[in-house]
Amino acid sequence: MSKLKTMLSGRISGSDARALAKGDFKEELFQLLFDEDKRTSDNAAWVMTHLPQTADAWLTERQNILIDEAMRTESTTKRRLIMNLLERTPFEADRIRTDFLDFCFNTMLSDEPIGVKSLAIKLTYAQSVHYPELLEEFNTALQMMEPEVLPAALKHIRGKMLKKQSNN
Repeated sequence: MSKLKTMLSGRISGSDARALAKGDFKEELFQLLFDEDKRTSDNAAWVMTHLPQTADAWLTERQNILIDEAMRTESTTKRRLIMNLLERTPFEADRIRTDFLDFCFNTMLSDEPIGVKSLAIKLTYAQSVHYPELLEEFNTALQMMEPEVLPAALKHIRGKMLKKQSNN
């Protein structure tokens, strides 16, 4: 077992996560995202969210693999963290994955935790922005989310996304 895997298999502090993210462990962290031990893979995802902005191009190269894992994982913690990573990557018009777009649409209207739903809303917008018909569908989905019954975080992100659309 590698030293990094041993560290990630236990509790790690925020300062440990930030320190590991500054090290030269990107590839090993990426491999540990798929570890069968939930704590190890969740912690690998958490450390990766602390990678510097200079790693965004590296994350973009792995976007499809991250998308697959976000849709596949049973861990809502890992899903949320991977979706945070995906938010750092561009979604180009000619490379939109309809399976992930559908996943994001469904997740934003699901009973997933608020953090996952908020990220699904942001990622749905990032993919839909290229196509007026998808933006219209996105707007309809946002309208279905009744603000009076939403938690504050979802009410905020819903309002922010509606405002973004009205500015387009």
